[in-house]
Amino acid sequence: MRWIFNIKILSKTQLIIEFMAVDTVEKLKLELEKSNNEIKILKSKYENQVGELKKEVSYLKEQLMAQQDMLKMAVDYANKLGKELKGLKKRIDSGNFQSIH
Repeated sequence: MRWIFNIKILSKTQLIIEFMAVDTVEKLKLELEKSNNEIKILKSKYENQVGELKKEVSYLKEQLMAQQDMLKMAVDYANKLGKELKGLKKRIDSGNFQSIH
C-alpha cells in the first residue's frame, strides 16, 4: 500500500505530518465523482420540472386572460343593454314611444 504524506510546519518547534493511504484517496475521489454525477442528474430533472411548470403557468395565464376578456365583454354588453333599457324607459314614460303593432 502506498502512502501520501502532507507535512505542515506550524512553528519552528511544531511539525504536523498527515498521511493517507492511496487507496483511501482513490475511493474518496470515486465517491466525489459519483456525487457530482448525481448532482448533475438532479439538476437536469429539476430544470425539466421547472420548464414544465413554466409551460403550465403560461397556459393557465392565457386561459385566465381569455376568461378575463370574455367577462369584460359581458360586463360591457350588460352596461350597453342597461343604458338602452333606461333610454327605452324614458321614452315610454314620456309617451314618446311608438308601438310596432
